[in-house]
Order: sequence, then structure tokens, then C-alpha cells
Amino acid sequence: MSRAPSVIAALRAFLPGFLSTRPVLSPPQRRAIWAIQACRTPVLGGHVHACADCARRHFAYHSCNHKACPQCGKEATAQWVAREQGKLIGAPYFMVTFTLPEELRGLFFGRDAKAAYDAFFAAASEALRDKLASPKWLGAVNNGFTAVLHTWNQQMGFHPHLHCIVPGGGLNARGGFVRVKSAQFLLPVPVLSRAFRHHFKAQMRQRGWQCDPAVWRVDWGVHIQPFGSGENAVKYLGAYVARSVIADSRLLSITDTHVTFRYKDRAQGNATRTLTLEGTEFCKRYLRHVLPRRLRSIRHYGFCHPAAKKTRLKIIVLSGKTLHLGAAPPSAAAAPQTRAFPCPCCQRAMLRIGKIPAHWQQPAPVCARAPPAATAAA
Repeated sequence: MSRAPSVIAALRAFLPGFLSTRPVLSPPQRRAIWAIQACRTPVLGGHVHACADCARRHFAYHSCNHKACPQCGKEATAQWVAREQGKLIGAPYFMVTFTLPEELRGLFFGRDAKAAYDAFFAAASEALRDKLASPKWLGAVNNGFTAVLHTWNQQMGFHPHLHCIVPGGGLNARGGFVRVKSAQFLLPVPVLSRAFRHHFKAQMRQRGWQCDPAVWRVDWGVHIQPFGSGENAVKYLGAYVARSVIADSRLLSITDTHVTFRYKDRAQGNATRTLTLEGTEFCKRYLRHVLPRRLRSIRHYGFCHPAAKKTRLKIIVLSGKTLHLGAAPPSAAAAPQTRAFPCPCCQRAMLRIGKIPAHWQQPAPVCARAPPAATAAA
């Protein structure tokens, strides 16, 4: 069907068939479907570019910039990576991953989905802050970290987990800088796992939610991995902060009815496998990861928060890292990029000559009431 398989091509090909099955969709999912279908099309408008020599024209349509769109977010990712790398302190970094038991994943569907994600963030952050501040471990009363939400696995299944970039350093109760004794050890995994379970149970009790009591007796998934200076951890998460569930590079083929892609089998030592899904199933799995409205999937805590710049600069100095004062040097990754379209005939840069107005309108209310009938004056 397509010589170069792409996620956007697969979605646009199979979304009409998927919608014909009359699936139950949330308003954010319907908004994502509209954005995916309208992205970089005349519906959103754009600009016209022309060559000064041969009068060749090029139409550049606007992007939707929706987080669920597979062809948006590249520039936002580069800016996020550059910004977060500028916040790193002089201490070993760790990637801490929190995963909920499978029995609790039903909380993330329905009317309370946003509240469930908020409880997930709250439980993981409180567990980390408490244990990092404990004198038995790091003793950093003023600590900080960044949490990034992921909801998918390699097979596009629903697998909610939080990746936290945690520096192994902070300020103690006297305002002095403390760091981990070893770059390979942050906290005991069983201790952090029990704290995470305790705080999530408190979050559920606070909201009046019920679940199978057996879930509190199983081991909760917490994984801690050393990440050196932290730059590689930021780059790793940067590939996901503004991108969609699956990348074009993983697609192998798109037929009239199926989509085939490769994935890594984590249970078999990351062995490469292939998976073929029906087009409607591919769309169903893709839309399953559309987040609730106004949910912040990236959250900063402690001195990693943008509002804690003064404290973060103090920690950077005390940690021994070089602090650059004044205007930051221009970065190619962080600078806004202007797209120059070369002419296919003479390879000269085209000039913008006009604007294409967007011709979409907000749909009228379904239950719109007619205006009242005119009455004769008394």
C-alpha cells in the first residue's frame, strides 16, 4: 500500500474502518482522531512558497501539534533535551522506574482516569522524596527529580509506568551539599517499593477507591538503574516526551488489512520479534494511549522545578559543576528552526509568497436550541 510505511499513513488508512465499528471513545480520543486526520492538510491552512527563477510552487500546511500525532513533536523534543541537560548538577544520576500491578490498570480508564494518573504521580514522588530525605540513605532534605509518564510497551499494549531522572545529591537539613557514596547505588529497591505501595494505598483511600486486597501483598515494580552524569538519561527520555506510541522506523509493512512492525521481547533478552495486527486493532491500541485532557505527563519536583532556579544554581555550585553566567550560547538544537524549501528544479531556496487560510470550523452544538419566536407588541 505504501513504499515507505509510516504510522500516520496506517492511521489514516484504517481509522475510517475502526470508527465504523462504533467504538466507545472519550472526548480526548475524538480530538486526537480529528488532529491526526487534519495534520499537515489544507484543513489547518498553511503557506505558499515559490521559486524566483522557475515559478515552481510548494504548499506547506500547518501541523496540528497534538501529542498523539505521530508526525509532530520533533522540535519540542530537541528543546526539552537541551533545557533539561542545562539543569544537571555535578552528581551521579539514576533512572528510577515505577510500575503499578496489572490489577490496578483499570483505574486509568473512565471518568476518574486523570485522578488515577495524579495519584500515580503523587505516590511515586512522595515515596522518592521521603527516602531521599531519610538520614539512613542520602539525607537530602532538599532533593529533586523529574518524572515522565509512559503508558505503552513494545507491542503497543497498555503498560503505565513512570521514569524518574533522579540526581544522587541535594541539600541536607543544614544547607550543605550531600551526594551518594557510590555512583552505582541510590536506594534499596525493596525499601522504595514498600514506600511506593504505601503511598498509593493512601491515595486510593483518600479518594474512596476499592480494589482486591491481594494487590497489597504482591511485589510492586520498582527498578533503579545508574545513568552516569545524567545526559544519556535525558536523551533517552527525550525520545518519548513529545513522540507517539510507535515510530515509523519500526514499521515493516502496511497492507490493505494489516500492519506489521518489529518490537523487542523484554522477556527474551530484548530479542527482535515481529507482530502483525489488523488495521482496526492497530488503531485501537494506538488510541488507548491518548491521555486525559489537561494531564501533565512530565512533572518536576524539588530543585528540578523551573521555579526553584535559585536553589538549583546553589546546588550546581556546591556540587562542583561549572556554572555559566550570562547569556547562554546559542544551541542548534534549542534554537527555533525555520524551514527553507529548496526548489526541485534549481535547488534554490523558495520564498514565501502567500498564506492559505484554515477552512475548518468548530462543530455546532448537538442540542442547539432554536431562537424564540417573535411576539407581537402589546
